[in-house]
Amino acid sequence: MVSAEVERVRRLIDGLRRNRRTHPQHGRREYSQRVREVAAECEALIETEPASVPSLARRAVDLVTTALMYLHDSSGIVGDDLHALMTVYARACAAASPEPKRLAAWLAKLRLDGPGWPDFELRDYAAALGQKGRAELARIVDERAKVAEPEFGRTPFGIRILREQLAELTGDVDHYVAVLAEDLYAASQYLKIVDVLRYAGRASDAEQWAQRGLGIGNPIDQGKLRDLYVDLLLERGAADEALALRWQLFDQRPTASHYRDLRRTAERTGDWSSLRDEALKRLHHAATKQPAFADHLVGVLLDEGELDQAWLEAIDHTDDLPESRWHQLIELRQPTHPEDVIEPWQRLIQRPGSG
Repeated sequence: MVSAEVERVRRLIDGLRRNRRTHPQHGRREYSQRVREVAAECEALIETEPASVPSLARRAVDLVTTALMYLHDSSGIVGDDLHALMTVYARACAAASPEPKRLAAWLAKLRLDGPGWPDFELRDYAAALGQKGRAELARIVDERAKVAEPEFGRTPFGIRILREQLAELTGDVDHYVAVLAEDLYAASQYLKIVDVLRYAGRASDAEQWAQRGLGIGNPIDQGKLRDLYVDLLLERGAADEALALRWQLFDQRPTASHYRDLRRTAERTGDWSSLRDEALKRLHHAATKQPAFADHLVGVLLDEGELDQAWLEAIDHTDDLPESRWHQLIELRQPTHPEDVIEPWQRLIQRPGSG
């Protein structure tokens, strides 16, 4: 027999059904509040009536997932609410596991046939799936892979991510790495491999994979991979190699971001005080040769607290700086040197499109 409390929550969930004819912007705040209320009520039920929660929370997830197809959520608020609701569902499954094969089928449908949300990690459902559920999910993924059309020449994302997460659940590091390595499309994939190997205590292997990832032609996401590679070098005691890598990139493209990377690494090795002037010198030289780097130079000098030098460099690169930088400089300079900002301020006013 269903308790009165479960029936009350069920009626609350019924209110998540949204008419697709409703204006996309109508009632967004109220809908978000309802989703949060449902999540809180389901969370509370886990403590008192855990067996009832998986079906309730899953139905709520399905209703919100559908509603988001017709709801204007550019702010991502309801999307975040749905993510929180999925977290509650995962906890409910851990507390009172649903039938493993049914859970596997639902997760597969959500990932492979859903609109692209909500995202989830299989590790959160590992205990509820068990061996039987994981085997069923692997079967479904393999069947779908046989008939799936490639996406831009690659295995569809949903199939790839489920295969990777299933491999993660095996606990076999080499198998997991092998699955991740099936689609080395960007530095982010190498980053996953490096993280796995590093966590497994295999720093040497992680370092080799990081090197491979930094050598690919696609530079997307290489920043995070490079940071991790530097961490590995420093952990190995290879401070000179870490600094050389930072210098190399800084010399190739002397941006404020690469300057900060160099500084952060040099501070960790205790070398920054002896390298700072040289880094600023190289950045100044780059801005002289290529005015596109002038704004980077001025920004770095401001970050370093060199306000007077930043002002002088700005005067030398008057036309190479964006209006936003000049506004920042004028605001900093005016309290102590009001006479200096008159001419730059007039130039800003006279710029086409200003005001």
